[in-house]
Amino acid sequence: MPAVAILSEVGAPSDPHTFTWTISHPEMEVLIAADPLDKPIGLITLSHRPILKLGGRAASIDELVVTKAWRRKGVGKELLRRAVERAKVLSVKRLEVQTFGPLTDEVRAFFLACGFDAADVGTFRLR
Repeated sequence: MPAVAILSEVGAPSDPHTFTWTISHPEMEVLIAADPLDKPIGLITLSHRPILKLGGRAASIDELVVTKAWRRKGVGKELLRRAVERAKVLSVKRLEVQTFGPLTDEVRAFFLACGFDAADVGTFRLR
């Protein structure tokens, strides 16, 4: 399964052109987890940019996906750990994760266990 196909497991578009265009952006990074046969089993994306209010860089984890067969085996936690380490190398002052869809107890527990806290922020989207 190519890395882009992992996204289809969570209902995200898996168009290879969009994937290639997105990951080629200079402020976007993708980490891919593979099984012992080098088959992709998970991915995480980290986008980073300067923010004036912070006086430095902010980063977002935009995608964190692990194939169903490899969930609950530490793959997502390891991907998240490596993204956090990369953010430290980039001297990121704020790292956040925005989840899409319902915030389940399982998702909340996962991010809390990985050292993230729920943020009290408002998000507005253009209609």
